[in-house]
Amino acid sequence: MLFVALLLAAAPDAGIASCAPCTVVPSPLAGFQRVLERKPAILAVGEYHEVNGAPKVPSAIRRFTRELLPALKGRLTSVVVETWMLNGKCGAAEKQATAAVEKTTQRPKTTEDEVTTLLDRTYEMGAKNHILMIDCDDHRSMIDDAGSLDAEASLLLVKRKVEAKALEVIEREEGGTAEKVLLLYGGAVHNDLQPLPEWRAYSFGPALAQETGGHTVELDLLVPEYVEADEDLVKEPWFAGAMALAKAGKTVLINPHPEVYLLLFPRTRGGSRN
Repeated sequence: MLFVALLLAAAPDAGIASCAPCTVVPSPLAGFQRVLERKPAILAVGEYHEVNGAPKVPSAIRRFTRELLPALKGRLTSVVVETWMLNGKCGAAEKQATAAVEKTTQRPKTTEDEVTTLLDRTYEMGAKNHILMIDCDDHRSMIDDAGSLDAEASLLLVKRKVEAKALEVIEREEGGTAEKVLLLYGGAVHNDLQPLPEWRAYSFGPALAQETGGHTVELDLLVPEYVEADEDLVKEPWFAGAMALAKAGKTVLINPHPEVYLLLFPRTRGGSRN
C-alpha cells in the first residue's frame, strides 16, 4: 500500500499522539472513499457486530448500507455475504445448529433484517448477490458432542465457504479484477490479511490476497460502543488514542498494515438507532 497514514496532532485531539497509524477524516464516507482509492479487486469488509444488550446505537452493517455502500455505485459487480438460509430439510441438526449459533453470537433479531436490507440495496445497484450454501453435514459439523456450538469447526466452516464462494465468483468473471469490485461482508476475523497466529487458520484473507495479486483490501468497521472492551483490540498500540478521538466525535481511519484499514465511527450521542 502506498497510502501513508497521517498523524494529526492538533491540540484539541487528546490522545492522538498514541495513534500513529491514524488519520482523522471528515466523515465515515470520506474515510471509505480513501480506502476505495486503493482500487481493490476484492473489498473484504468485516464488522464487530452488535450483541444483545449492547448500547442502542446504529450497527456497523446499518451504517455501511446507509452511508458507505452508495460510494460503490458503478464499481460493484458481486457480493458475498456471510449468511445462509434455513430450509428445514436437515431436521434436528439444522435446529440444533441454529440455536447454538444464536446462543453463542448473541445477535439481536434486527440483524437478520439488516442483512436483508444490505442484499436488497446491492441488488438494486445491479450486483449479483451470493450467500453461503450450508448442507446437512455442515450443520452437524457445527455441533459438538455436548450439543453446543463447536466454535473452531464453525469458524473453519465459514472461512472455507466464503473463500470457495469468492473463488467461484472470480472464476465466473463476476468480480475480483481491477475494474470489477467483489464485496465480501462478514465478521472481522475471517477477512484478516495479517491475522494473529491463533486466528490464521480461520482467515481467507491471505489466500484471496494471493489470488488477486495483492489487490485484496481489508476494511474492518468499528462501532466504538461495541469494541471498547474487545480483548484483542485493546492490546493494539493505536487503540486508546483512536477511541479518545471517537469519544470526541471524530471519525478515524486506521492503517496499521499495507492494504489493511479500520474505520472507527464517532461515538453516537443520545443512543438512538435512527
